[in-house]
Amino acid sequence: MSDDWRNTLPTLREETRAAQGRALELLASAVVISTLLSLAINLSSSLIANTLPTPVQIALIAIAASLGLLAIIILLPRISTTVKEFEEDIEILVPLMVSPNDISVLRVRYYDDVTELAHAAITRMPAEQRKEIAHMLLAQHGDADSAERAKLTAFLLDLTQFLMVGRLVRESRSLLGPHAAYHKLRSVARQQSAVTAVEWRSLAAQVETNTFLHQRTQGIPEKVLLPDGVSLMLPEVAPTAFGKVHRQRAETPGIAYVPLLEARSRRDVALRISAMAGFSEHGLPTLGGPEKGFTARCVMRNVRDERIRGLAKAEEHAAGEVATHRRGKKPEKPEATDAADATTAYAAAFAKVYDAGTKPHLIRLFVRFDGMFRIRLLLSDRRQRGRYAWGAALSRLLAESDIEVFLATLHENGQKTPRRTF
Repeated sequence: MSDDWRNTLPTLREETRAAQGRALELLASAVVISTLLSLAINLSSSLIANTLPTPVQIALIAIAASLGLLAIIILLPRISTTVKEFEEDIEILVPLMVSPNDISVLRVRYYDDVTELAHAAITRMPAEQRKEIAHMLLAQHGDADSAERAKLTAFLLDLTQFLMVGRLVRESRSLLGPHAAYHKLRSVARQQSAVTAVEWRSLAAQVETNTFLHQRTQGIPEKVLLPDGVSLMLPEVAPTAFGKVHRQRAETPGIAYVPLLEARSRRDVALRISAMAGFSEHGLPTLGGPEKGFTARCVMRNVRDERIRGLAKAEEHAAGEVATHRRGKKPEKPEATDAADATTAYAAAFAKVYDAGTKPHLIRLFVRFDGMFRIRLLLSDRRQRGRYAWGAALSRLLAESDIEVFLATLHENGQKTPRRTF
């Protein structure tokens, strides 16, 4: 992908809801209602003037005027308020190498923002805890019980919360710091009335159960820059894996989400991040299906470890040779092996990557960003507009963690990728 890709940030699904209606219906309704009300008011005024004494009439006039003024005070702010919303759903990939006694995160080119941070965090985990997670990952397709599945889910939710908070802290610094990346980001900082700094450890103190937040991890700044009036709240996420979880929206009744963090601005939500309760894995190539696991091969051929990357490229090349013979096509190179030799070569290359003592597990985590602001149109509410700009811009930057962005980057760099709409 080109160097100036960040200048075209992913577009959020933004929505602005105001008091809008059909002009003809509104006009007809207003005319009919005003005519009927005018008739009723005129008849009532005539009746009151003819039957009630003057002091009572004065009292009624005062009461009516007070009620009208009160209605204006209550309704005018509501009518003149615009509700601005945004939301985005992404899939985060965590590539793990799992052995019977240990796990590690593969660092992947073009996906460094996620994999470098996850690698640094898991490297600092105690060896016993890594061994326990490795056992649960290897057992989840077989004899893993519900308790182990819940523990594994809690571990991945904690990791997801750490990744999202860590990325938010770094991207917020790029938005509000003195050296924003380019003009669009610098404009976000200029819209803020003030910027405050919060200690990382004070954020981590909100969540006692997430050890990732409490350990010192490379790449996490000690101070968090936030717009003035915005506060970050981090809930406990691991306990929800063992009990009830929140449902994010009514239109997805079968999908439950766990809140990871919330940036609040008074009654408004500047940014809320939640994760789907549960996870899945990308399929890997199989010995009998060399055409499978295309996404996995996209990851493995870009691993920063030269040994693993070399083995993965050899496996992908051997799989291509087998697929060519199965389609009945003649190999392009005259020195190419026959079908039997190609199958044997593929089996040997496959065993080194996907059937060894340590093999990859590509964890899929699904994350949602959303925010909602009420902005009064009659007031120059600079603070609210600035906070909305911060939340929306931050969501766009965090959306770069999407696996779709990673695959689009590979596509633009001339690599083979699955057929997707980028």
